[in-house]
Amino acid sequence: MNDSIAKGTKPSAWSMRLAVSGIALIVLALIGARAGLMPMLAMLLISIGSLGLIVGGICGAIGLIVSNGTAGNHPAPLAWLAVALGIGTVINAGMMMSGGGAPIHDISTDTDNPPAFVAVAELRGPNDNPVEYSGPETAQQQRAAYPDIETIVLLDPRTFVFTTALQTAKDMGWEIVAEDATEGRIEATATTSFVGFKDDVVIRITAKGAETYVDVRSKSRIGKGDMGANAKRIREFSAKLIEAANP
Repeated sequence: MNDSIAKGTKPSAWSMRLAVSGIALIVLALIGARAGLMPMLAMLLISIGSLGLIVGGICGAIGLIVSNGTAGNHPAPLAWLAVALGIGTVINAGMMMSGGGAPIHDISTDTDNPPAFVAVAELRGPNDNPVEYSGPETAQQQRAAYPDIETIVLLDPRTFVFTTALQTAKDMGWEIVAEDATEGRIEATATTSFVGFKDDVVIRITAKGAETYVDVRSKSRIGKGDMGANAKRIREFSAKLIEAANP
C-alpha cells in the first residue's frame, strides 16, 4: 500500500505546479493585454497557460490513479483541483472552437458589393490582413455560417440614419476613424475585450426611395478566423441601430 501511495506523489505534485504556472501565465496575458501587450503575444501566453492546466490535470489524474485516490504524499484535494481545472480548460476550449463559426475574418451585410475601407487602410500594417474584400469563397462561407447577416433596411431619412448610426457606433465603444455624411460612410475600429485584438468596421448608408439601406462590414486586422467576433459585432450593431431608429 505504501509503495502505491509513493508512486502517486510526483505526478500529483507536478499537477499543481503546472496548474499554478498555467493560471499565472493566463493572468499575466490578460493584464498585459490591457497594458499594451501585443495581442498575438498575449494569445501565445494564454495558449501556453491553458496547455499547462491541461497537462497539470493529466498529471493529477495519473497521480490519483496510481495512488488509489490518495495522491501519495501530496494533498489529494490539490490533485483533484488540478484535474478539475484541466477538465474545465478542455471544456472551455471545446466551447470556443465549436462556437467559432466559419474560418473567415471578413464579414459584410452585402457580400456582392461590400462597403469599402478608405481611411482605415492607413491604419493597417504590412503584416495585417489587407483591406480588400476576401472574395467569393469568403462570401459563400459567410452565407452558410451566418445567414442572418444582411442589409439593414429602415424607413427613416438618410441623414437621420447616418446620425443615429454614428452615435450607435460611439455607444458601442468603437473608435471613430472617419465620418462622411455626404458619402454616407462611417469607419471605425473596435477593440476586443479579450486580449485587445483590433477589428475595423465600415458602415455604408444609402437612400433608395423611401427606404434607407445600411450595410456594415467588419474585418479583423490579424488572423485567419475570428471565432465569430465580427458577425456578433454586426448583429449587435444592427439590433442597437434598429432600436435607436425605431424606439
